[in-house]
Amino acid sequence: MPLPKRRIFDLQEVQAQQLAKSFGSNTKDKRSPSQVTLTPWVAFKRWFSENLSNYCQTTSLHGFSYITRPDISHGERLFWLGIVILAIITSIVLVLISWYWNRETPTVTVIESSHFPTWNIPFPAITVCNFNKISKTKALNFLDRMQLPSNVTKMDLRDLFNLTLYPPTLVVSNESLQIYDRILKLNNVTLADLAQQISPDCIEMISRCIWKGMNTRCESLFQRVVTMEGTCCSFNYFASVTNNFPEKIAYQVPKRPYRVTGCGYPTGLSILLNPMISDYYGTFFSGYGFRLLIHDAYNFPDENSETKVVTATRESFVRISPESTYATEDIRRMDLQLRNCLFGRERSLNGLQRYSFVNCMFECRVLMILKRCGCLPAYMHNNGSQPTCGILQVNCVIQSKRVFSMALANINITLSIVRQTDDFPCDCLPDCQSNHYVSESTMGKLNITYSLTRMTASNRTDNILLHVFYSDLMSTRYRMEIFQNWLSALASFGGLLGLIMGFSIVTAFEFIYFLTFRPIFNFVNQD
Repeated sequence: MPLPKRRIFDLQEVQAQQLAKSFGSNTKDKRSPSQVTLTPWVAFKRWFSENLSNYCQTTSLHGFSYITRPDISHGERLFWLGIVILAIITSIVLVLISWYWNRETPTVTVIESSHFPTWNIPFPAITVCNFNKISKTKALNFLDRMQLPSNVTKMDLRDLFNLTLYPPTLVVSNESLQIYDRILKLNNVTLADLAQQISPDCIEMISRCIWKGMNTRCESLFQRVVTMEGTCCSFNYFASVTNNFPEKIAYQVPKRPYRVTGCGYPTGLSILLNPMISDYYGTFFSGYGFRLLIHDAYNFPDENSETKVVTATRESFVRISPESTYATEDIRRMDLQLRNCLFGRERSLNGLQRYSFVNCMFECRVLMILKRCGCLPAYMHNNGSQPTCGILQVNCVIQSKRVFSMALANINITLSIVRQTDDFPCDCLPDCQSNHYVSESTMGKLNITYSLTRMTASNRTDNILLHVFYSDLMSTRYRMEIFQNWLSALASFGGLLGLIMGFSIVTAFEFIYFLTFRPIFNFVNQD
């Protein structure tokens, strides 16, 4: 004979029994449990405790079932209640720590590949600056053509030419500056015009050029650029909005930086430099040669660049090991306050094509000198909107040049004072994407007698033969990405909660079910 079916768990029957026990012990109230009216707050408390008890008995969370088990003592229940509370607190603390680390380090840079092809990285800009900033021949010729006021001799004008370099240790009296100003006005020239007319020419300093194994006209490769050190000659330079190439060959200049498809000096740039020793007039160095600045094609050449020195009567080999860093699209979509970096097109700079940290710091220092002196020095880019410093502002410009050697350019203190700060000066954020060119050089004595190359066509013995090239076919590429996206954050939080409490999405649904859907189902079944 089959047994009659009965429900294993009847919530209504349990509730009736609990009410009967609680009201049966009350001798003053002779009413049945169904006749007693409960306040809303008491009814809610009983409803919540009953459903919570049922949840603890059926959930898969670790330790919850021991809190309401009837076969263990009261002390054991309290012990497991403490364990569960401790696990909940520990889980919350670990999740908050993980979230804090994610906020503190929103991005991370990792090595994506150590075999990234170098032909995918633009060749760097090569800026060549002669130690000698003033051509002796040009200075003397200009001196002969100048008209002088009364009581002024040509020997008194020697220092006037040196002022075009803004020597950092020179201080000129106001009387001398007034005399120099009269001389320039008498000859209808400015200090900037004077600096341009007496500086050496690139064509005279660079006599032979070979690019990627082919003999090339130097004037189509190098352009005249004005730096803090004076006039230099730059190859593959695209930082400025305009270029200084001759108009007849301007159409031949590429729109993007050059690239190479190989390694070794035959695939790079080879130039024959003439230091013009006999033409020396004004220099900061005690020697004959050139400073070589290796920098990104879109960066202004300054002290942040890789610097090499090549001297007369030497053949120098400069090997470059490029490194490239790029940012993922997730970085680009991040809020600026979180990623803490900028892309090249996200901020515009005065006179420069792209944003970079180097360019931003340069513009910041320029604005500081403009604010302090009311003008821009001749060696700085000026689009015509600001006045150019004349001879009367020389002392102010000389005193302001020291800001270019300071990391925190917005702090006017002595260099011996060190300050710690988490903020970037002048609101110049780092680059999200950049190319870095690590270089090393070797040199030997140049002897044109044994050379079979076309570079040594000159008979001069003080020339410099320079080779700049990539040292390898492969390079290192870095990837900047977010520290945690929504999937990795979910995995991190879920791993912590699952390790300590056995928490999962199903257990969360169980909690919602016992507090919402289960009472609704019981109410429907009761009717």
